[in-house]
Amino acid sequence: MKKPSRLLRSRYCLAIVVLAGGCVSATFVPTQSTPYPPRGMYCEIEVISTGVPEGKRFQELGIVEAEGSAWKSDLEDLLPKMMQEGCLAGGDALIIRSSDTYAEGRDGIPVQRISATVIRWETE
Repeated sequence: MKKPSRLLRSRYCLAIVVLAGGCVSATFVPTQSTPYPPRGMYCEIEVISTGVPEGKRFQELGIVEAEGSAWKSDLEDLLPKMMQEGCLAGGDALIIRSSDTYAEGRDGIPVQRISATVIRWETE
């Protein structure tokens, strides 16, 4: 019997690590033509889930969407990646818009998708 090649074993090990660890990704899509400078990957950014405080004005920069699967499908797994994308877009806050959970594939692997609006507070 022929032994599997080193490359095949490496790919198999990588697939196991990815499957066991789950997967998290986030993407920013701008909704305006003039970008703001990034604020640094780990900036302080607010997360708003109940609506913008009354009287605070803001400008929408874009939408950030995150998706997590397997064991990385909870809000606490996705939120740090979303916050990084918001910071890199120059945002001051994320307004959570939607959260959907569904099963993927024959094994029913749980997947969560969260969408948020990235905003920048207007100063007077």
